Amino acid sequence: MKIKIRPQNIVIVGGATGIGYATAQKLLDNGCGNVVLASRNLQKLETASKSLQHTSDQKISVYEFDISDVKSHNEMIQGIYNELKVIPDGLIISSGVNFDGSNWKGFNISEKDYDKVMDINLKGVFFLIRNFSNYLFSHQCKGNICVVSSISAHRDLLSVYQISKNAVSGIVHAYGKHLCERGIVLNCVEPGAIHTDMMKHLSGYTDGIREGKPWSDNSIGRLLRTDEIADIICFLMSDLGEAMSGSCVLAGGGCKTLSW
Repeated sequence: MKIKIRPQNIVIVGGATGIGYATAQKLLDNGCGNVVLASRNLQKLETASKSLQHTSDQKISVYEFDISDVKSHNEMIQGIYNELKVIPDGLIISSGVNFDGSNWKGFNISEKDYDKVMDINLKGVFFLIRNFSNYLFSHQCKGNICVVSSISAHRDLLSVYQISKNAVSGIVHAYGKHLCERGIVLNCVEPGAIHTDMMKHLSGYTDGIREGKPWSDNSIGRLLRTDEIADIICFLMSDLGEAMSGSCVLAGGGCKTLSW
């Protein structure tokens, strides 16, 4: 099935590595005109932008950006407009941090680390959704927003990371139903265990392509891959995503340890 990406000028926060980078390549493969990679690490952004495959009429840009700095959000959006000369009409938020793991470790996290997790994973996400939406409203422009949450949103909330992702999924579910009335499609994907820079301890397990130990926590017996999650994001950023406004797509490979 060939899909049509609904927005054509898409900002990917956390686009230098992992799911964000894989999504950038998928968007380009599906004909997206402008892709902007944004994160705090300019060197990683520039490396990523050079390695993405694209046609001569597609443009890849980079923007140094810290999602936890809420005061900089509007400056970032306007800066991208100034660079592209068109309104950015798509936003993917794939940034995140995790210090406290799971189980009872949330009780042992320092206040400083708690604030960092919440500022990046929750506060920054909430305000960027709001600020990006308000920008589109002010320009009478339709658009798509997709947030990368986590399967952790469905687990017992014993870690601060799990708390933040549960809240993010709730925000998407609630606001997505109302934003679509004004032409903005808001959805999210909740990936299960996946090998990324944030989850380096999973490198010994197979993802179905890379050799490794079987993963016992889901039915498919392996980790998810970034390209698989990227395909789901592209679906949610397509014309078909409109029918799913306010949805949180769980992609856990049949995870066996969810708390319902």
